[in-house]
Amino acid sequence: MKIVADLHTHTSASTHAYSSLREMVQGAKRQGHIAIAITDHGPAMADGAHKWHFGARRPFPNRIDGVYVLWGIEYNILPPNGGIDPIRLDDAEALDYTIASFHEPCYSPADARAHDIALDTILKNPLVMCFGHLGNRKFPFDKEKLISQCNQYGKIVEINDNSTRVRKGSWENCLEIAKLCAHYRVPVVVTSDAHAEFAVGRVDAALELVQEAGVPEELVLNADENRLRNFLLARRGIDIFA
Repeated sequence: MKIVADLHTHTSASTHAYSSLREMVQGAKRQGHIAIAITDHGPAMADGAHKWHFGARRPFPNRIDGVYVLWGIEYNILPPNGGIDPIRLDDAEALDYTIASFHEPCYSPADARAHDIALDTILKNPLVMCFGHLGNRKFPFDKEKLISQCNQYGKIVEINDNSTRVRKGSWENCLEIAKLCAHYRVPVVVTSDAHAEFAVGRVDAALELVQEAGVPEELVLNADENRLRNFLLARRGIDIFA
């Protein structure tokens, strides 16, 4: 299995990242990817992009050097009940691809009940497409309850390669989540969470995890050009082949 697009990446608009938009696109091109999602952190993160960043309404062409660029955001899940970064509604609705994730600077880890409440709010939020790095063991939650409802609310789940290295204990949690996605037929995306061009497409560990969990390839949205295209057409009206 090989991914055709990296759907979780950060540019230097998130100031703890190290590469420009063009450099990230070049990283995707070197990997032979057809698309890349630019998902800089929302403004609730101390060094996330300013809210005006997400109101720029695609300040670049759809395609750069042959790579389709999806204009997105990684929302911060906010306490206590699962809010997201307060950007303008029309700006949020104009984005191509959206993730929501727990980040400790924005949401201090609590208990599973509190996390369940926050994740249930995200589950029902139509502005969010994907749950980001759910495997973080600092944020326990009822995995089966959440994953079993994802298809009902049109949510997909990310298997984040970076988590296998920087979030201790994530492998076991991600493996359980991936197995639940396979059981409930919830689509997943395999992502790098790259913060520099050299990490774009680095997903070997996440692919190994997905395969160990028995996730069939047809559930991995970004492992096939047509599968990814059909998903984005259905959800956002975006044709990455155009």
